Amino acid sequence: MATEFSTEVVDDSNTAHGQVSLVVDTSDTPWLAYTTPSGDVMLARRGESAWQHERLPTEPAALDEYRIGLGIDSALNPHVAYQSRATDHLIYGVRRAQWSFEEVPTSAGLFPDRIRFPTMTVNLGAFSEPPFKDRPHFAYQSGLSLWHATKAPPKTDPSKPPTWRKNVHKVDSANAAEKGWFPALTFDRRDETLRIAYCDDLTPAGQSDRRLRAATMVPGTDFPGQPDSWNVQVLHGGQVSAECPVMEHAITGESVVSYFEVRGRTLNVCIFGNFPESPAVEVVTADVDGGDRHSACGVGPPAQICVVHGSGGRLRFARRTGIGTFGIEDVEAGGAWSDLQFDSVGTAHFAHIAAGTLRYGVADTSS
Repeated sequence: MATEFSTEVVDDSNTAHGQVSLVVDTSDTPWLAYTTPSGDVMLARRGESAWQHERLPTEPAALDEYRIGLGIDSALNPHVAYQSRATDHLIYGVRRAQWSFEEVPTSAGLFPDRIRFPTMTVNLGAFSEPPFKDRPHFAYQSGLSLWHATKAPPKTDPSKPPTWRKNVHKVDSANAAEKGWFPALTFDRRDETLRIAYCDDLTPAGQSDRRLRAATMVPGTDFPGQPDSWNVQVLHGGQVSAECPVMEHAITGESVVSYFEVRGRTLNVCIFGNFPESPAVEVVTADVDGGDRHSACGVGPPAQICVVHGSGGRLRFARRTGIGTFGIEDVEAGGAWSDLQFDSVGTAHFAHIAAGTLRYGVADTSS
């Protein structure tokens, strides 16, 4: 049975440039962050009768191949993060009574440094102590390595104010290959495990391989010798060139990454977790033109893997129907910077850009 799609215009000003991020908050309300051609950071929230738009009172974002970081905390406060066009520093902002912005001290938590490929999520903290709930977490590349940063109080004294210091760490160090291309940072909602999917890059060694990797945080303490550590694994290696991964998690324990594989010109998913075949790479489709590399994946009930992507100037919606098989449906014109989120009742929300117009929709995947 065909999926029922319902779509609408979010911003018809013809100034939606890209870098789209979609988040569905705890009240199942969709929010969107995106940029204009001049780098202005925009925020849109769906109201009862219309979309509410806001141009953020901050400096322009660098127009590059990654999304504006967006997170909505449990009090429905929006958090954003992006790379400054002027300085290449990581800018973080949160709106409570009003917006406040700061440069993240990305170099060991001491001072801001130039970064690439920023991403952000907010940990709603269902299993965390209150001082650690609703904290922003960042991943980015700096000095050719992958880094993680957060702003939190000391674990040994949660009553102290949150700080960056001692909460900024290198995850995967550069060696023969650069690390930290296109990171996607998410929390597993089952147990709050933090994972980062990203690519390395062997081009400096005379090759053009980009392998898909994943780093999983192993929480430590603030006592000497027990810092947070990271388990790193290669998800898709060999002669591949992976780009723009996006990650989600299933309630059954698996993690799913969708990404564009340049050499094969395919849209892939990699499923990994505690099962014998892990990591398992599957081709969603070879019908991609490479003009837009930004897919997004989600896992709806019951553990149904879905992927949105653009191809041939159209938005496509794919549903996994079996091992290595996907049913793909045409949604509408557009497909650039597509993003996907499932809400608490299992409805799929998606967004994309069609010729400068930002569009949003929902899909009934229950059939």
